[in-house]
Amino acid sequence: MEELNFNKLKGKPMRVMFSERDPSKRRSGRGNVFVKNLHESIDDKQLADMFSSFGKVLSSKVVCDASGVSKGYGFVQFYSELSVDIACNGRNQHIQVCPFVSHRQWDESPVFTNVYVKNLAETATDADLKRIFGEFGEINSAVVMRDGKGKSRKFGFVNFEKAEAAVTAIEKMNGTIVDEKELYVGRAQRKKTRLEDLMANFKLEKTRRDVRTRKGLNLYVKNLEGSVNNKVLEELFSEFGTITSCKVMVHSNNVSKGVGFVEFSTSEEASQAMLKMNGKMVEGKQIYVSLAQCKEDRLNLQSQSNNMSQNVVSSTPTPSLHQHPSLSRAAAPASMLPPQPPFGGYSFQPHLMFGTRFPNGCPAMPMPNFMVPQSFPPPLYPPAPPVNLHCGLMPLPPVQPQLWNPHRRI
Repeated sequence: MEELNFNKLKGKPMRVMFSERDPSKRRSGRGNVFVKNLHESIDDKQLADMFSSFGKVLSSKVVCDASGVSKGYGFVQFYSELSVDIACNGRNQHIQVCPFVSHRQWDESPVFTNVYVKNLAETATDADLKRIFGEFGEINSAVVMRDGKGKSRKFGFVNFEKAEAAVTAIEKMNGTIVDEKELYVGRAQRKKTRLEDLMANFKLEKTRRDVRTRKGLNLYVKNLEGSVNNKVLEELFSEFGTITSCKVMVHSNNVSKGVGFVEFSTSEEASQAMLKMNGKMVEGKQIYVSLAQCKEDRLNLQSQSNNMSQNVVSSTPTPSLHQHPSLSRAAAPASMLPPQPPFGGYSFQPHLMFGTRFPNGCPAMPMPNFMVPQSFPPPLYPPAPPVNLHCGLMPLPPVQPQLWNPHRRI
């Protein structure tokens, strides 16, 4: 271990140490220190030699980038925790030493000294960050992040000596205007933790917005002119009460979508505004105003509408394949039905019902309307005599003698 430790293997230095079967010590970080502000020429072996005077060094590592250039910080693990206290209390004007803190402990700790600054001017430098935040306390480091070509990424980090200075800097500088840019100043966080916090805040705000929407405080405005912005929309609805929120939805290129939302402090004000403003002409267009609905409510209404339409379609009788088309009016296509004459008068009139031909080739016959009294012609022949099924023909009544009439039709 003494001979092979720190020797290079395929261009990378090896780290050889005793195997620790118990992972709790390794995961706890006991005996580990964090070292920063290292010179680029310092490697793993030189770092171990620097801290060997404070105790037995088990492992040391200088963090490098993909090209093998030192990033200026590293880690040293001692055999004893007492060596950590001695190394951290030792004075060195060039490097800084502190106990190692894992990402989980660092995220959960309410005490922090590192501050994240966003929306910087493109010409901002490290010296500008120190000048702007130097009034709040002693600064250990201030860095503006840059890409591979040296161009500013318009954000940076400021590390204070004391946590109180970091909290004061966030309270005083967040939202201030510097070089015509509105700065965002907050606690420095890992990307995963920052996304989790943003998602939690988004869900909380969404829940509050849904509660306000279900109470009838939020109005949905549609068919807005492209020139209508947040200020104009607020002026249109300000006469009906106190507006707590007003926004016109826009695309990514800041072009209006033609819709917006207006939220009032009470449901009575929202109802009055909806009744007065719905259908009003604004900038030459008639706007539509209604109560805003949550996404879940809209989906429920849409699913209910789809279910109702499916039930109507399923309840419509389908003509049987064995049924003749003439007995089902729905079976005949519209092109086969001739136009029907208009109904005249004010009462029920007899009308014709046309269909296709019967199988024997007979044309469709007119069907009288029996709701209207019909005048039937007298029969041409006298009724047939009744028939007795048991005894044959029944005797006819006596025939009355009639005078012969030559004009009678037979």
